[in-house]
Amino acid sequence: MTYNIGIIGAGMYGKVLGRALLRDERARITWVNSASEGTTRSAAEELGAPKWSLDYRDVLNDPAVEAVIIATPPYLHAEQLSAALAAGKHVLLEKPMAESPASVEKIVETAARYPRQLVLEASCRHTRLTRKFQFLKNLIESGKLGQVYHIHHNHLTRGTFIEWNPKGAWAMNKALAGGGPFIDWGVYDLSFHLGLLDDRHELVSLRRFARNDLRDVSRLVAFSDIEQHGAAWLEFSGGLTYYYERGAGVHAETPNETRLYGTKGGLRFQFPSWDSNDVEFFYVENGEPRKETLTVDTTGAEDDNQAIVRHFLDCLDGNARPLMTVETAARHLRILFKIVGEQ
Repeated sequence: MTYNIGIIGAGMYGKVLGRALLRDERARITWVNSASEGTTRSAAEELGAPKWSLDYRDVLNDPAVEAVIIATPPYLHAEQLSAALAAGKHVLLEKPMAESPASVEKIVETAARYPRQLVLEASCRHTRLTRKFQFLKNLIESGKLGQVYHIHHNHLTRGTFIEWNPKGAWAMNKALAGGGPFIDWGVYDLSFHLGLLDDRHELVSLRRFARNDLRDVSRLVAFSDIEQHGAAWLEFSGGLTYYYERGAGVHAETPNETRLYGTKGGLRFQFPSWDSNDVEFFYVENGEPRKETLTVDTTGAEDDNQAIVRHFLDCLDGNARPLMTVETAARHLRILFKIVGEQ
């Protein structure tokens, strides 16, 4: 089956997902929308969309459109998702899902009112859809680690979002983006780490700090109030603990690294698909500590953006269930908002 799909938010990531749609014969891009006429016209031309508009409601009012990608800034998601579901459209919702705890709850309530409409949240992109995730999950489920009791994750960079995407000034404003690196990348961190344990642990307590007074970015963007560095000690049900540190604009650098500690063994790895495929496995054999390097086979693996588009279309076909639902994404965001000081 071929699906008519509209793209709401044809900026950088809307076009990335649009290009992935073009490589799947089940998708036909029929509408493109964004706030800028130049951006919208350019995206429509690049993606071969016959219709474009500066008003996203024009996309939703077309009865031929069956599904939409919402790739606008987070502060627009609650309104646009509600309108899309009311119009009978299925939705691939870009991460982060929301910019505030209030919007998280509004989105959860809205999605619950439309159980027949599919909503796939995008934080499964670099996480639950990858071969590395499945490799590690299978290793944990094999029992070789015993009971996983502690997670340690850190990733610190001196660079900031605005240096990576000079057109993304909105992402430096907490009211529009929700926060900095914890909201932008934290959704991936929790999707990966908590997903390895089937999201079965509930948060019990949290201690945290976050600060935004480290780098003056006024020469790069007119306004910035997002966190630049933070860390949290999280305690979950079942005795699981998690030390979690992130930063962008910090006066130090630490590679993206995760350590998992179990009662029988431990792992050290980098979860993004573009980082090393080597996984260090620590264990005890005949009373002696051992270390083995395991390599995840990613031969022929598809691009992460192609993978999430394929998964969305598989869900529309009825051949898969969403690997990231609104409810699960909300659980992760509630934790992240507490870390950045938003209750």
